[in-house]
Amino acid sequence: MKTTETPLHPPPTERLFFRTWTKNDGALAISLWTHLEVMRHMGGVMTKDGALQRLRREIDRQEQHGIQYWPIFLREDGQFAGCSGLRLFHEDATTLELGVHLARSCWSLRLGEEAARAVIDFAFTVLDAELLVAGHGPENGNSQALIERLGFTYSHPSPWGEEQILHPIYRLERTAAGPKQ
Repeated sequence: MKTTETPLHPPPTERLFFRTWTKNDGALAISLWTHLEVMRHMGGVMTKDGALQRLRREIDRQEQHGIQYWPIFLREDGQFAGCSGLRLFHEDATTLELGVHLARSCWSLRLGEEAARAVIDFAFTVLDAELLVAGHGPENGNSQALIERLGFTYSHPSPWGEEQILHPIYRLERTAAGPKQ
């Protein structure tokens, strides 16, 4: 999927830039993944240790698979805006899962959509992915609306998290996203 010439993350968008997580990003990880409102539909808030473990998993994903939920920042002032990226769906190397976690201060600005579109383009044009999936908490109407605006179509329910709650899963094939560039 990734070669030595493949960029490490999507290019900047109009309002955002991406980079990879580093071991020095503990404070950013904690600020995002321990926030009650941000994590409400994603299994609940993490402890500080849980957020740091998630940070290590993201760094490992980049090293092992060339993908992660990359941290995103506002181009205007460098403010941390959350993360958006890819991971293997149920450890299947042929299917990538798109995700977006926005910092509370960045809600209602359509930054999640902007970041997700950049990640989708990166997945299909740079990583040569054929299929992306995305899901949302069963009661998260905002995420459902975003996934549908991005062109994903409903596929099936899938158990998620410790409690194995059924989450709607959507799919987007490269042909549906437009021609390969």
